[in-house]
Amino acid sequence: MTTAPAPPAWRVVEPPRADSLDAPDAWTYHGVAAVERAVALADLGHDDFAPPAVDVLVSDRHQEHARRHRLVAVEDPGDGGTPRVVGHGVLMLPVRDNRHLAVARVAVLPSHRRRGIGGALADRLRRVALTEGRTTLFAEVEFATEPAAGAPDAMVPREGDGLVSADLPGMRFARRAGLGLEIVACRSVLDLPLPDGVAERFAAEAAARAGDAYRVHTWSDGVPEEWLVQYAALEQRLTEDEPNGGLDLEVERWDAERVRTEQVKLAEAGKTLLVTVAEHVATGTLVATTELIDSHDRPELTEQESTVVLPEHRGHRLGMLVKAVNLREHARLRPEARRVSTWNNETNGPMLAINVALGFRPAGGSAELQAPLDQVRPLAR
Repeated sequence: MTTAPAPPAWRVVEPPRADSLDAPDAWTYHGVAAVERAVALADLGHDDFAPPAVDVLVSDRHQEHARRHRLVAVEDPGDGGTPRVVGHGVLMLPVRDNRHLAVARVAVLPSHRRRGIGGALADRLRRVALTEGRTTLFAEVEFATEPAAGAPDAMVPREGDGLVSADLPGMRFARRAGLGLEIVACRSVLDLPLPDGVAERFAAEAAARAGDAYRVHTWSDGVPEEWLVQYAALEQRLTEDEPNGGLDLEVERWDAERVRTEQVKLAEAGKTLLVTVAEHVATGTLVATTELIDSHDRPELTEQESTVVLPEHRGHRLGMLVKAVNLREHARLRPEARRVSTWNNETNGPMLAINVALGFRPAGGSAELQAPLDQVRPLAR
């Protein structure tokens, strides 16, 4: 007589939501953060981008521009205590633009891989996306180093430069599901503090090229109300101009309300935003911007975010100007910071060139993958 297989020691559930990290139901947020940190340390060797529990809480609290459907795989302690999160999946569903898109993230404790947990989470998320009427599935796989050119495991994206190993756990998982590699994003790191005078020299050289036609403004306490609309236009322009290869992405819709929402989210997560913009003096128009984000609980790490220059104002070194000025001000406000981390698509040559000039060094990257949702293959065993 054949013995029926034992049921798995884990189960997939829709977790409760909590209003704070101290609430009894906040085990979800702490558990997801613990999984992400373990995965990052195992796969990347660092946890710079592993979201802390407060980030998970804030992302679930604010769903004005993207709804999130979250699942967790848990092991029950058997004594009625708090479940232990051993894997999680989240589906981000944009609501104001890109309404065809479903962005998926699945992570499983390295100690619990190859037990069917990731497949079960992915299949549940796929069904949710189909029910929501989405047609394209997007996912990312981060990696610590690129394989050597010509290596047997090296995969080439459909567009742009960069390589990724097909043998990475996340890549094997994504390829089994039928997702294709579209582009590779490059992660770069700038070690701090910069040598004396470096930021000042780059800022002075760029300012001389820009001339009196432009002036810069720097804000460390949120974007002033009178600039919100123009600042939102720059954020939207970034999504118009950033090279994304064959990714099925629409322009994001940004307005003053969205900027305010993002600033509230940063404050609730214990983060501060440092912004430098360039104003075209003759028209009073903001034509370039860049951002640095610092976390109160990670003072050594700074994230470089959006940098954009309006096309009609390129060629005046405004990208270098706003970045160098922002780094100069950042050194004054955050002297404890030890590195700045940023991402660029490998196809974005001009911005990569600015980063190289400033001293950023390659530090891994991210595989950007997608597939038509109706062609994504089930993975559950």
